[in-house]
Amino acid sequence: MTAALDIRGLSVRYAGGTTALREVDLRVEQGECVGLVGESGCGKTTLVRAVLGLLPPRAGVAGAVSVAGREVRCAARDELRALRGRVAGYVGQDPYAACDPLRTVGHHVAEAWLAHGMRPGRGEVADRLGALGIPDPAARSRDYPHQFSGGMLQRATVAAATVHSPPLTIADEPTSALDADLARDALRTLRGASRSLLLVSHDLRLVAEFADRVVVLHEGEVVEEGPAERVLATPRSAPARRLVAAAPGSLDRPAAPAQQAGPAGPAEAGVDGAAVVAVREVRRHYGRGRGRVRAVDGVSAEIAAGEILGVVGPSGSGKSTLLRLIGGMERPDGGSVRFDGTEAWPGRRSRPVLPRPGYVMPVFQDPRGSLDRRWALWRSITEPLVLAHGPLPVAERKRRAREALEPVGLGELDVTALPGQLSVGQAQRVALVRALIAEPALIVADEPTASLDSTTAADIAVLLRAAADNGTALAVVSHDLARLATYVDRTLELGARSRTPELTR
Repeated sequence: MTAALDIRGLSVRYAGGTTALREVDLRVEQGECVGLVGESGCGKTTLVRAVLGLLPPRAGVAGAVSVAGREVRCAARDELRALRGRVAGYVGQDPYAACDPLRTVGHHVAEAWLAHGMRPGRGEVADRLGALGIPDPAARSRDYPHQFSGGMLQRATVAAATVHSPPLTIADEPTSALDADLARDALRTLRGASRSLLLVSHDLRLVAEFADRVVVLHEGEVVEEGPAERVLATPRSAPARRLVAAAPGSLDRPAAPAQQAGPAGPAEAGVDGAAVVAVREVRRHYGRGRGRVRAVDGVSAEIAAGEILGVVGPSGSGKSTLLRLIGGMERPDGGSVRFDGTEAWPGRRSRPVLPRPGYVMPVFQDPRGSLDRRWALWRSITEPLVLAHGPLPVAERKRRAREALEPVGLGELDVTALPGQLSVGQAQRVALVRALIAEPALIVADEPTASLDSTTAADIAVLLRAAADNGTALAVVSHDLARLATYVDRTLELGARSRTPELTR
């Protein structure tokens, strides 16, 4: 029987000299789900690109790759275009990067038909979106990507990838932006719509639940493979043991939901004097008329120095919007935001009033995307210093960058490197260093561990906790309740409809 995916002896060496894969063998049988796991930088993304025929032209490639009996390596461009979507579906990690911001969400789903000279049936786009839990799908299909939360937009890309029920679907971190329940529902739908599935994921709990077999990559080589229940319960290789040990909670059952303590008012400041940030009954709406969306409606919270507030809730519940309000990145439509007791938005100002430059610093979900790809690391890391204190000599900025990288385990990193030369885990550490170098009073972090493997996510959680222990206040949005519980002090839970906050300690 022809396999859905058959990779034999695949080796990939990039033009810069980096060997990403070494003699990799991987097979996905028809009807099978194979989980591909490994630490950041192990070669998972390179393998996915090889299967889809998307490696750069100058990459050195050896070995064979076939999808449903069709050879990929030597296929012409037109053959590859015909293969993508109908023979090999693809769900990427970053839904915003996958979408044209000038096209509607419905257009992107319909493109799965249009790209192959077909047209969707009447109402079929809305049906696909509704099946993945998007409310009022007919109306929301006319929205643009920026009007969707990351989780909702990821569900739309899942809908597009499974339109033709391809023999093989490749899902590269398809649930990194989804809360636990929606992630499970999306994968259930994804597996049901795909005849075979290669699931690339850092979420070992979901891999344990949905994968038949697991393949572990480490530094470009397969170091372990076998039935999911065996590999994730009793791993034999050191890399697999590290991944499993770093995963929060048990892998044999879903994580328990956060407890709810009933409607809560603002949290206690916890220290003498004003809180680092306090929001009171903040509201934020988008759109007009019938298309108006309540993103945040009447939420209050305070964060003290040295405290981490976790913000959780279903996808689309307003977590990221609330984080932008807390960080002064958006002006609320109602309510107040105070930094160190001072109103952040007096009068009609278009920018917030901060107690000092660098008072608030962000850490984003996409580590590479948050760093300027054209800037050397030393420039990105020390830019907050320049903005706060004025120009510094280049030699001094490089010295400060090297010094700042030491505590996060990147002391040997070349500060003249570009972000594209880093693994995702390294890039997130650099992003955190950039935030800390300004000595902020408040860090706002949006899904800072969502795109990371379990060992790197555990390391980032330790660094965030260390920042709080040194006196910084943090607001962290995350859908990973089990991971969040390992380092936050309190949790604010937003409801999907009422936006009523629930506070737990």
